[in-house]
Amino acid sequence: MNDGTRLLKLQETDLELQRLRLELSKLPELVQLARLRKRLSLAREEMLKVKGERKDVETDLADLAEEEAYYRKQVDGVQAKAARLTDYREVQDLEIELSNLAKALDKVAFDQRDRNEKLERVLAREQQGIAAIERLEGSVKSCAVRAREVATDIQERIAEAEQARTKLHGELNEDLAHAYEEAARAFNGLGVEALRDDVPTLCRTKLMESSLNEVTRGDAITTCPYCHRILVVHEEDDAS
Repeated sequence: MNDGTRLLKLQETDLELQRLRLELSKLPELVQLARLRKRLSLAREEMLKVKGERKDVETDLADLAEEEAYYRKQVDGVQAKAARLTDYREVQDLEIELSNLAKALDKVAFDQRDRNEKLERVLAREQQGIAAIERLEGSVKSCAVRAREVATDIQERIAEAEQARTKLHGELNEDLAHAYEEAARAFNGLGVEALRDDVPTLCRTKLMESSLNEVTRGDAITTCPYCHRILVVHEEDDAS
């Protein structure tokens, strides 16, 4: 196999790889798997938010419990002090202090009820989220099994094509391999064409006699004077 044939075969292999990878990416089972994985990722992100909310509420409740304990300790101290007093004005002042402490405890109790109700809602969301994540994880696993089964044939063909590409590419010299990669990028994978009589196979622009004589007298691999792709003038095998 000469270099011209290798270039054409390499391009054919690359196009086949592109087609197979596109076919693989569009398999319904893989599309469904991608959707399920995205939903699972979003569900896990939401669960992190819910757990964060729960921790915030639990922190609030712990702070309120400390606040309640503080006010109750104050109440006990004021009541003990009131029992020892005989002066009316001092007793009256302590009663006012006890009234203020009672209001503070009422506010703490109100906040505690509010946080407990919020905690119940958050815990319910957390349980629902856990159940949803478990269902999605099960769906992802079963869908992955189905996707693997239907994709096996395509993946095997991709592996074979990749192996063939590596061999073909490795048989080209460094300059020609680089020229091929540059042409493939410039022409969206169609950077090599062959000369059929006096017409290149891709740009389909008939060569003038002078141009035809020039390319046929030159190297087996040249550049198309019209589209500037790599032009394989002689692609027949040298060895076989």
